[in-house]
Amino acid sequence: MTKSEILNPKTMESDLNLAEFLTPLASAPESDTASVPPEAQFPSVFYVHDRITNSVQQVHLALARLNTVSPEGPVIFRQEGRLVRVVRTEDGMYAVVPLDRNRLRLAVSEAGVWKRFLKDEVTEPDNALLDAAVAAPIERYWKVPVLAGLYSGALLRSDGTVASAAGYDAATGFFLTRDVPFPPVPVHPSAADVAFVRDMFADIFDEFLFASEADRANAVAALLTAVLRPMFAGPVPIWAIDKNTPRAGGTLLSLVVGALAYGEVPLVHAASRRRDEMEKVVRMTVREGLRFVVLDNVAPGTDWTPEVLLSATSGSGRVVSRNMGTYASFVSRVPAFFVVNGVHLDIRADVTGRMFLVRLSAPKAWQEMRFRRTKTELLDLAVAMHPQAVWGAAVLLRFWQDAGEPVFRLSSGNLSEFPEWLRVTGGVLAHAGWTQVLANQGEVQTEENAADAEGAELVAALHAVFGEERFSAKMLLKVLLAEGERRRRGEGVDGLLNYADEGMIRSAVAGTLSSVKVGMWLKGFVGTRFSGAVWYVEKETERKGNQRMYVLVPVERQSSL
Repeated sequence: MTKSEILNPKTMESDLNLAEFLTPLASAPESDTASVPPEAQFPSVFYVHDRITNSVQQVHLALARLNTVSPEGPVIFRQEGRLVRVVRTEDGMYAVVPLDRNRLRLAVSEAGVWKRFLKDEVTEPDNALLDAAVAAPIERYWKVPVLAGLYSGALLRSDGTVASAAGYDAATGFFLTRDVPFPPVPVHPSAADVAFVRDMFADIFDEFLFASEADRANAVAALLTAVLRPMFAGPVPIWAIDKNTPRAGGTLLSLVVGALAYGEVPLVHAASRRRDEMEKVVRMTVREGLRFVVLDNVAPGTDWTPEVLLSATSGSGRVVSRNMGTYASFVSRVPAFFVVNGVHLDIRADVTGRMFLVRLSAPKAWQEMRFRRTKTELLDLAVAMHPQAVWGAAVLLRFWQDAGEPVFRLSSGNLSEFPEWLRVTGGVLAHAGWTQVLANQGEVQTEENAADAEGAELVAALHAVFGEERFSAKMLLKVLLAEGERRRRGEGVDGLLNYADEGMIRSAVAGTLSSVKVGMWLKGFVGTRFSGAVWYVEKETERKGNQRMYVLVPVERQSSL
């Protein structure tokens, strides 16, 4: 299909002008005068009764009125067994704050005038009433809507419709923090609509060097999962991005998907080699109620699945946990979509049923990386394409629903812990033509995931230099500096530097590489038994002077135990 045919498909059943759709969407004009609801034109009177229960009922009515007269729509909500309010912060962002006594006093005062029952003088709720109102069962405030959370972009509902206006969306319970200009979604999408969506997604995902068509289809599954995340009440599987070399684009891919789904570039959380530190990171994201969590740059051999992450991706997806260093516990607000990326991810067998995998196979770090767009350009494009991405997901969802929601079955492997996610995500994409979606699941669950061939090559290269003799980071530094000098003279690039990152290579060529940097790099391989490797790197307990010593230890084969 030519580009002109993509932009102007003749068989399109929708009246949407897709040529205009690809251009940046203009913001909706803002009105100079805000409309005032009829209820706001008349004052309301509330009473402080002798009986505290009657007074609390008046608080309930006052909060319901405040939601009615607010120009932004409802701003008072029920969430997690308490009253909360959506407020604007000093930097123009939105936040959800609990209604304590002082905030409640302000809210009910905004709703109307307070008087003592059967008396004329104007008064206000006293502290006893406010404390009773805060402590009252949340069911008492049944006229106050339930808040599912804040949402930063256009929101796709389960029926294929889209909420894109700022404010509270009663159908989903989310409060949208901004207006998103959004084109109409075809009621009954055609095959031409689906073809257009496929081409649109291909344009941005073709930047990345996927190892196979299954990996490419799984990247689209990750985007669809992010867009559809509010539809799934329980957990969804972890999206794992495995890179064969640094700078292959794993972090960039996760950021692009987040920007396409939510209209803003998500934050990343640095992974740690230490299991306890990784657990703290995951606990923090669970406690904060984040919906799209990127655990970035997992080092080779790292155990990146602490128990709290496994709990957050099984069962209901909600976790009861303890704040580190305290006896206070917390309950996770909502299940999250976790994204993990790293070089040579160590994937344990018990994790393979809770994840789907995308492999990126790029040139080595010292070779030229070919991207049509810079990282900044690609992220800016993803943010700008947020409405189009959600529109595309809505088209695919409706196309699948119109066909009677065809059943999807994995070609191999097992993801039975996520039946609704598998039914919808797999069904939507397979029906739209991504036939290889999740096709590598059986391979992930049967191969040896604890290591990688390139790690085995590195250990073999170390053995070729040091044999089974003890060596230090300083001794390894001399080898790397010698390789750097040969590279500088143009005498070849074979050697241990082939497995280092770009910064180390430049430093070795310039002669500025330090033993500290080498030690940190070597530490990333200590104790890791790579698949197919005859040796592994072990750190000795005794030092030689002030130098930490390492040794290559033979791997004991299962057959010899």
